[in-house]
Amino acid sequence: MIQYSFQGLPFLLKYADMIDSPDSEIREENLKVSKKSSFRTKIFPGPKNSPVIYLQHGMSNRGIDDPRILTLAKHLKNSGATVYLPELTEVKGLEISVDTVPNIKSLFQEIVKREGQAISFLSASFSAGMGMVALSGKEEQKNLKSALLVGTYSDFADTLPFILSNYQVDPYAVHVLLYNYISKLRPKLSKLEEFYFEAALDNGLKRTGEEEKSPKLLKKLNQKEKDFVYSVQSDPGFRMSLVEPILSVLPPNFILRNSPKNFLADWKAPIALLHGSDDPVISPDESEQLFDSLGNGKEEWKVILRSKLITHGDHLPFYTQLGEIPKLAGLWGFFLKNSGL
Repeated sequence: MIQYSFQGLPFLLKYADMIDSPDSEIREENLKVSKKSSFRTKIFPGPKNSPVIYLQHGMSNRGIDDPRILTLAKHLKNSGATVYLPELTEVKGLEISVDTVPNIKSLFQEIVKREGQAISFLSASFSAGMGMVALSGKEEQKNLKSALLVGTYSDFADTLPFILSNYQVDPYAVHVLLYNYISKLRPKLSKLEEFYFEAALDNGLKRTGEEEKSPKLLKKLNQKEKDFVYSVQSDPGFRMSLVEPILSVLPPNFILRNSPKNFLADWKAPIALLHGSDDPVISPDESEQLFDSLGNGKEEWKVILRSKLITHGDHLPFYTQLGEIPKLAGLWGFFLKNSGL
């Protein structure tokens, strides 16, 4: 992987503001994938006949207006790519949904058709895992130049207990989980769904002081609802006791149909897996498991890096871990080169 460092270093230097990466022209349109479905999409147009990257946002309520993903799209465009950044309403709304895999698949197929060429895919966290499922079919593999998945998961059944075990380190993912499933776990505690949605937004949008909404909602809960919240906050055993009940209320075959580990047989495209070494939301072991299970017969077509330079959903200043830069540059270089850049 290190042989690709020269290719990836300029990209990292853009992130470090050591190389100019000017603001890009951005077109916005509703990308139609069928007569009934269209998706708000930002397009960063590259040079004529440039390689194309489909960049899928993660579970952020800012969606495609999140400054972090706009910065990433800008740097990719300034590396020579045309970048498509579609917004998935359910993902923006923090919903763990059966719609996400088919939506990513439809968008991928439409971008390929529109551009008339194979394209690359880049995403993070749950969107990365669901993207891997969506693009695992033989037809999608023919049209996939390269994939970079950041902090992805392998098996949703393993991800769930890991998230709940790390509440004290990163409560955001626990709040998202409970927002999705509390109405089925505790249907009589009717105000908790709104509470956990706003608690997730408080975390994700970094709301503090008067802007913070969950403390105000907490005061309006009844005693049983407050007891549940306090138990989640203070009792690790109580949190872990929620694992099996959540698994039991998932849609039929959700884990089977949305876990990347079940969709590796036909994977042939070059793939890079990047994971924060101390990621508190999804264990880096999940990327390791995917990497070990990918058996496309060409070891040089898959790379993996557990990096101290990234956290779940963000990156640290590069000066904090200078020794990590060549390896991270190598991974990005692998993705960019296989994307045609």
